[in-house]
Amino acid sequence: MTWWIGIIVSLIISFIIIQIAIRIPPDKRKTLMISIGMTLILIELVQQAYLKHFGIWNAKSSLPIHLCGISGILAGIMMIRQNYSGFEFLALIGSPGALHAILTPQLNHGPIPFLIFKYYVSHAGIILVPLFFAIVLGYRIKESSWYKVFLLCQLLILFVGLANFMIGSNYMYLTKKPLVNNPMIIGEWPWYIIGFEILGLIHILLFYYGYRQMRPLPY
Repeated sequence: MTWWIGIIVSLIISFIIIQIAIRIPPDKRKTLMISIGMTLILIELVQQAYLKHFGIWNAKSSLPIHLCGISGILAGIMMIRQNYSGFEFLALIGSPGALHAILTPQLNHGPIPFLIFKYYVSHAGIILVPLFFAIVLGYRIKESSWYKVFLLCQLLILFVGLANFMIGSNYMYLTKKPLVNNPMIIGEWPWYIIGFEILGLIHILLFYYGYRQMRPLPY
C-alpha cells in the first residue's frame, strides 16, 4: 500500500508542478525552480542529520554516492543553476535509475516514515527535473549525448568502486548485488555488473530516443 501511495502521489505532484510552471511568468518560474532545488538538496542534508541523531548513520550505507544519491543532489543543483550536461545525465541515466528504484524499492535503513518520504521525494525529483527542463524550459537531447553519458557513467563507476574499496561499502551495488526482486539482476558478482553495464546502455538509448521525440509545446 505504501508503495502504491508513494508512486501515485509522486505522479500527481510532478504533474501539478509542471502544469503550474508552464503557466506562470519567468520570474515566478525561477522562484519555483529554486524552491524545488533547495528542497531536494535540503532533504538530503536532513536525512544525514536524521541518521546521525538516531545513531544509525554509517559510512558504508549512508553516504549519497549511489547513482540515485548523486542524481538527487545533481537534480537539486540543476534547478538552481542550469547546466546542459547535468540535464543529459539526469534524463538518460538518472531517470531510469530512479524509476527502477521506485518500482523495486530497497530501504537500506528500514521502513522509517521520514526515510520513506525522503525516498520518494528524491527519486521523484530525479525524474521530474529533466522532464521540467524538456517540457517547461525547452531543453533537447543532442545526438552525441548518449555516449557521453555512458562514458561519464564509467568514470562514476571507477570513483564509487574506489570508495567501496576504501571503506568496505557496496555503493552502486558494485561489490554485492541488491536484495530486490528485479529480473534484470542476473547472476552473481561480477557477472551481474556486466549485466548492469549492458542494461544501463540499453536504458540510456531508450531514454535518449524518448527525449529526442519531444517537440516544443505549442505555447
